[in-house]
Amino acid sequence: MGRKVTGVSVIICCYNSSLRLPKTLSYLAAQEVAKDQAWELILVNNKSTDTTVAVAETMWKQLGAPVPLTIVDEPQAGLTFARAKGVSVSQYDLFLFCDDDNWLQADYLQQTLALFNNHPDIGALGGWSEAVFEDGKPDWFDRFAGNFAVGKPMKESGLIHHAQGFLYGAGMVIHKDTFTLLKKIGFKSILSDRKGKQLSSGGDVELIYAMKLLGIPVMFSDRLFFYHFMPKARMTWEYLLKLRQSMYWSNFILNIYIDALLNKPMSLIWMVKKYLKSIRYIYTKNQQLSTMDSHKKLLLSNQIAIRRLFLKHPWLYYKTRLSLKKLQYA
Repeated sequence: MGRKVTGVSVIICCYNSSLRLPKTLSYLAAQEVAKDQAWELILVNNKSTDTTVAVAETMWKQLGAPVPLTIVDEPQAGLTFARAKGVSVSQYDLFLFCDDDNWLQADYLQQTLALFNNHPDIGALGGWSEAVFEDGKPDWFDRFAGNFAVGKPMKESGLIHHAQGFLYGAGMVIHKDTFTLLKKIGFKSILSDRKGKQLSSGGDVELIYAMKLLGIPVMFSDRLFFYHFMPKARMTWEYLLKLRQSMYWSNFILNIYIDALLNKPMSLIWMVKKYLKSIRYIYTKNQQLSTMDSHKKLLLSNQIAIRRLFLKHPWLYYKTRLSLKKLQYA
């Protein structure tokens, strides 16, 4: 396409983020960006009930306000909706989604601009992270680090060609043209990611798969690095179980996209096999947890996941097929 980017809009979506924001903002204020390279900071207040807005305004002023800070409200709960709101008020053509617990390294924006200018055709770019723990690393964390967007989503830097390849939503950068195209064809994400205290997942990965179905190149670079803060409240066994529960049913939807990318026929027999595969996935993944929790709790976790599978998946399957048609015939 030969396009050259005009700047970066950093979008932070917040739900009761007052305690996490100061550190995140301090890393953003320390970004080493050339004077001729523009960027802005947008904070989306997604139904917060604490002092998120006041903390952001005060902290950014104390840090010298290196770039303008725009604060907007998004009344509909959900990370996907909050990000869309941030995009709607952005003035530049790169949207960097920085979560309220992401500490971007000083060269993150500079590397982002360089990578997009060196690879002008890519529609999305992502990096990797290391965890920083508020109160020590749990002994189970390394086995499930990917569930918390920690580590590298891909082994090597470069364009992602593998059907199952993806990027973390944390620290991900998307070009405006990508959003414009998705909106033009009427694509709507089935998986909406987290909603306030409700844990849901998969929206970021679904978005990447949608891009790949449209033939939009996506890229991972190990030059984009950030620390991912792990608060004590999330480093519990109960939180991990809830997080993985949300992944069980989103895994079903994402596998539909993967099969579409692999050009597999989707018959009734195929759908039944997907149900069985999802059930097998639930049980085999939970076996990894058997040494850390009671057998009774694991059985209950499995039963809840399978109940959701049969109650929700027929409807979600239908919605996903409609989304795929929009992508495949765009």
